[in-house]
Amino acid sequence: MASTTDPARADRLLWILAGFRLFLAALLLISALLHWSALPLTSSAAARLTIEAEAYLIWGILMAGLHALSRNRFLTFETVLGAGGDLIFMAVLSASGLHAAWLPTVNIMLIPLGVAASILDLEGGLSLAALASLFVLARAVDTWIAGQGTRLLPHAAFVSILFFIVTIALYSLSNRVRISERILARQKLDLEDLSQLNAYLVEHMVTGIVVFGPNDRVRFFNESAQRLLSKGESGSIPKAALEVLRFVRESLESQTAHPFQSTPIKTPAGKSVLPQIHPIGAQGALLILEDLTYLNEQMHELKLQAMGRLTASIAHEIRNPLSAIRHAMQLLREAPTLGAEERRLNQIALDQVERLNRVIGNILTLSRPPSYPTIPLELNGWLETFIEEFASRHEIRLPSPQIQVFALAEPLSAQISPELLHQIVWNLAENAFLHGAPPSDPVHPSVLFRLDRHRESQAVRLGVLDHGPGIPEDLLERIYDPFYSTSPQGTGLGLYIARELCTLNGLSLRYRRRKSGGSEFYILFLKPQPAVNLR
Repeated sequence: MASTTDPARADRLLWILAGFRLFLAALLLISALLHWSALPLTSSAAARLTIEAEAYLIWGILMAGLHALSRNRFLTFETVLGAGGDLIFMAVLSASGLHAAWLPTVNIMLIPLGVAASILDLEGGLSLAALASLFVLARAVDTWIAGQGTRLLPHAAFVSILFFIVTIALYSLSNRVRISERILARQKLDLEDLSQLNAYLVEHMVTGIVVFGPNDRVRFFNESAQRLLSKGESGSIPKAALEVLRFVRESLESQTAHPFQSTPIKTPAGKSVLPQIHPIGAQGALLILEDLTYLNEQMHELKLQAMGRLTASIAHEIRNPLSAIRHAMQLLREAPTLGAEERRLNQIALDQVERLNRVIGNILTLSRPPSYPTIPLELNGWLETFIEEFASRHEIRLPSPQIQVFALAEPLSAQISPELLHQIVWNLAENAFLHGAPPSDPVHPSVLFRLDRHRESQAVRLGVLDHGPGIPEDLLERIYDPFYSTSPQGTGLGLYIARELCTLNGLSLRYRRRKSGGSEFYILFLKPQPAVNLR
């Protein structure tokens, strides 16, 4: 025998059965004490029934207490024990002097058997029904043998069959309920999972969502709505959302072509959004806030990708004829009849060809990023070698005030390709040398290289600093745009290439405006590794 029903439903059924026992015991006790006329009791039989009812009342209280203490841990044991006690009480009750009324009294077993059929498996329920049927039939046969006739035998057979019918019917009904409960439990679990998923998606989506209830009371808003509407105060969301809702409603009242569309607006937090209102029921409303800044960034990124593919194709087609032009200019320069002015013009043309070649090389590098193997690189020695090469390229004799170095005494390292790092730092240094002349001495630009640790993250930092005028605040959003440069000599690709190479290789390139004037671009190596000195 085993319990096959849900513990919560079995708990309810056992409490109902406990209540039935207490009610039946109380009813029989009152009937015995008052000599109820419906029961053919003699004085001695009434006294005996009183004792039996009191015993059954105590039994009912004990079973209720056992169930309360067991906390659904022994459902099968409680069911079988309770049904066995009820069967014993029925046997005792049949000999209490009720005479012809004993057969109707055995019908009280229908309720315990029904509860057992609803809790136990089919074999357990039929076993209890068989025990009850055997008792009823044995009692009827005993009456027949005692010479009281056979009139009780058909009734006993009918009651026995009724026991089995009730057991099978209630088991079938209970089994259907169990299957339905399992399906509902699975559906409830699926709905809970789906609800959690929907809540997570709504909470973390880029679009701002604000739900209004009756009287325009804010019922829900997600993180994006808080970012778009709030200036930092936690209590400003409902007020700011209500201001946006009222403003959009007033704007829509004058429109008829698009009842739920509006034009971009500025939120109280200063964000540019495209609001939309959708009614929910009779009094609710859904306010959707599309972040135009995010959309513009996505469009800008797509535009840059498309432009990168286009320029890479163009650069590939231009490189071959450009090489032919450079070769022709070099041959022309070797002509003995070429004058000084022609040589000057020839040199200008060659310089511009070299500049175009560098631009094309940079573009092709971005379209097909090189794959450099990374190694644990000791940065202190690498930076010394790089500075010597950079000074030689600009014909600066070291030491020089134009190139300065600040490095920690401790050895610093990073897992990176030396060739890749050379390309990134070279672009940053060239950009600093081009724009880094101090306002007091614009002819002599100076560059400062700094190798230390970032104060907040403690990651290794390699910075390139200049002493120029710095980057205006209104231009900070465009400094990484390709082909954007404030200098007529710049290509607008140095910072863009440096950032893209850093991003592709897990580095972080950041900008900081110096308090003393000038700019600093620095690389953060977030995963330092044991160093290998290449020198």
